[in-house]
Amino acid sequence: MEELQIAKLPSNFKVYEIDDYHAINCDKEAKNFLDIINEAKKENDVQRYIKSNQKWFIPLSILKAYDFGHHFSCVVPEFQLGSQYRLDYLLVGKNSLGYQFVFVEFEDVNVDFRIKTANAETEKVRKGLNQIRDWKRWIDQNRAYFFASEGIKEFANNVPSWGFRYCLVVSRRDRMDEISNQLRGEMQSETRITIMTYDRLVEYVERLHNGI
Repeated sequence: MEELQIAKLPSNFKVYEIDDYHAINCDKEAKNFLDIINEAKKENDVQRYIKSNQKWFIPLSILKAYDFGHHFSCVVPEFQLGSQYRLDYLLVGKNSLGYQFVFVEFEDVNVDFRIKTANAETEKVRKGLNQIRDWKRWIDQNRAYFFASEGIKEFANNVPSWGFRYCLVVSRRDRMDEISNQLRGEMQSETRITIMTYDRLVEYVERLHNGI
């Protein structure tokens, strides 16, 4: 199979190689990111920090939750799905089976995961899940269009049929009680969407020194 030529990728495809990961002061970056999420009032505060400082390795660390990315890792901020949807981040990772994609939605940081008076998710969690469901429907109906898009076409011939994953980042660990964790587990099983807190993201950044 033809080898990927990184130089052919558009400039908004941020590729991280092993030397890039080795250059990250992971403890310092994790602490700085924790400070940001502790102070954040809304999701845009986190996004502003990542984008204005080009901390692309923060969303890219989400690949730690999967079994691909150690052969190749790349993040595309604000990837457009047709004219209708825009991802917060598109992640591209590779393992021995080929390239796989993770569609990432960031929601608010310091919000509860569930409604305290009911075993149901809060509005912010529901909003994020609904957004991802829209992306899933779009991909199901427009897969050929997606594979023909700029940059993505470089990976298209080496993607397994199951190579689309989805991730919602929302809430904090201290806003998750036992019932919240059970609810999250049920949602992940039903929707096949990975749901993680911002604290999990901090932990992934701490472990980036040797790459994904």
